[in-house]
Amino acid sequence: MIPAHNQYFPILKVKRGEKTALESIAPSLHNRITPLLEFVECSVEQSPSAHLTNAFRDLVNCTKYYQRCFIDTRELSTLSRADNIAATVFTRAEQMGIAFVPVTSVSRSHDVEPAIRFKDRGIALRLSQAELENGNLNRDIIRFVDKHTLAPESIDLIMDLGAVDTMIVDGICAMSESFLSAVPYHSKWRTFVLSACSFPKKLSAVKRDSSGNFERSEWLSWRDNFYRNRHSLTRLPLFSDCAIQHPSGVEGFDFRIHPVSAAIRYAQEESWLIIRGVSTKTPSKSAKEQFPRLADRLYSGSLKDLYLGSDHCEGCASIKKASIGHKGFGSPEIWRRIGTIHHLTTVLQQLSSLPEA
Repeated sequence: MIPAHNQYFPILKVKRGEKTALESIAPSLHNRITPLLEFVECSVEQSPSAHLTNAFRDLVNCTKYYQRCFIDTRELSTLSRADNIAATVFTRAEQMGIAFVPVTSVSRSHDVEPAIRFKDRGIALRLSQAELENGNLNRDIIRFVDKHTLAPESIDLIMDLGAVDTMIVDGICAMSESFLSAVPYHSKWRTFVLSACSFPKKLSAVKRDSSGNFERSEWLSWRDNFYRNRHSLTRLPLFSDCAIQHPSGVEGFDFRIHPVSAAIRYAQEESWLIIRGVSTKTPSKSAKEQFPRLADRLYSGSLKDLYLGSDHCEGCASIKKASIGHKGFGSPEIWRRIGTIHHLTTVLQQLSSLPEA
């Protein structure tokens, strides 16, 4: 049996790069990952129907390897008839044979009833920082469970701090402890998860044509405060993050239209290495030309000591291929896939290496 702390709950946007990353994870890791899939906001140029058609494209292929996944329509809540849209998402996922658990929360309105309607595999309660700060979270959870005649044992509880990229580790620890104190029934929930995201919203702190590091403070907080002190807890909350994407909206940003600096996002033990190029709109500096050059800096150049080797994961194997001249590594979407594969693999290796005693 896999130790509970070796399970990982990454929050991923339902975008093509993330979907193909889930397909490319090593098969030996599949049973340790339960992805939370966020249907991203709908751009003003696209109809909700077309948006959902695009989101569901290849979703079966990327989820079939996993025992289950969570599906969250939170970002669709501003659309007209959002309750119908949430129900449509859950209905379509069920019709496609996706083994999913619907996500809702104690203060939402658009997706509560649809989630309850599709509770055959239970539901997930994704609690937000705003719900914590309201001051009545314990009462709200108990009322929600009682109102919908749910058993905590059928609920996956996710305490989501959201974006913490401007906070230090001690502040994240304090907020996390407040969350744990406000939540009842620690020992009863089907799964008990703590999530946060310290990946930066913007990479502008790294100068163009250079590299820099951003601390993985949500990981450091969980490892050094919660896992290290797990024997004093009623129950250890399991680790979750947002991989290499800030939680803010991503729909409507088209790499083909908007200027963006080519960048490689590469997880390390306690930080993310960001290798940044220049704007892809710069003459003679297209993404197709820049990404292989950035990969070469990591594979055989000035940053090669930070490269974990081509046998680390499919993402690292792709970095080598890009560096030595293989074709097909010239778009930001492909590098989102590569970075996500590497990140998920790195986290799972870190979880496995934690001391058991």
